Amino acid sequence: MNRSSLNLRLYFAARAIFHGGRSCIPRALLPPRRPLGDRFTIAITTFEARYESYFRPLYLSLRRSFPEVPILVAVNGHGDPSSQKHYLERLCGELAEGEPPHRRFLLHDRVVGLCQMWNELLQASPTATTLVLNDDLRIDPWLRRWAESMAWDSVNLTLLNNTWSHFAIGRHCWERIGAFDQSFSGIGFEDMDYTARASLAGVRIDGVSCPYLHHANDQPVTTSFDDQSARVWGKYTSANQESFFRKWESCAAPEGIYIRQLDHHVRPVAPLPPLPVPLLNSSGAGVVYLDRTP
Repeated sequence: MNRSSLNLRLYFAARAIFHGGRSCIPRALLPPRRPLGDRFTIAITTFEARYESYFRPLYLSLRRSFPEVPILVAVNGHGDPSSQKHYLERLCGELAEGEPPHRRFLLHDRVVGLCQMWNELLQASPTATTLVLNDDLRIDPWLRRWAESMAWDSVNLTLLNNTWSHFAIGRHCWERIGAFDQSFSGIGFEDMDYTARASLAGVRIDGVSCPYLHHANDQPVTTSFDDQSARVWGKYTSANQESFFRKWESCAAPEGIYIRQLDHHVRPVAPLPPLPVPLLNSSGAGVVYLDRTP
């Protein structure tokens, strides 16, 4: 082992010990130092199979650590209407009902794509910057300190820990690139599409480390999209894969945009139409049933 490799390993070991120690500090010893209520919004997408093991404990942790920060939750539908009805009743009874106005739940009876839920959350966000989280996360108390030191006002599009499972995006950036493409009716490949579109719009995707978010990378037995299309890559939908390759084709490096997940470059098959930010059909605070006619 050469010296540079040894030094790198020692650095990573020291960093793990440092952040691991911070993770063990009780939340009671970390009172807020500065208010964050107008700095950013926390937005989460979720569905039935993740409720008990992941989403519910995550939501309660975020509520304790960020009591003044707006929290938005987009809940996907399911192919079984009876199961979805009972799930939404439980979610509302245990979490949503009685929450203050800066916490909102956008509920679907029917299955919609992840892109639609991301657009709904960003449209409903009351702040200029939104932190979008996956639902299979565990957070450490020091996440509050990390958030207090984050320059939220200068965020364009930033991936946390180099993954689209948790990213921050500014409203101005979302409007510049355009909405997430709702022709992606399931899950998967929408991040590659947005990566390529961001590049075409001249938007650089930044990255920041956040060692206080722990991603389970859960691959549930059932998802909201199982009745919509087959699965590829473990949990993504074949419908989204088909949508991506209708829009993008592989090309030589100088001619296209590099997509890390595919490990090659792509270019548009045809000129891309603009995707304006959609309007959200919702009103009122608290619980909103997006698929039901008032």
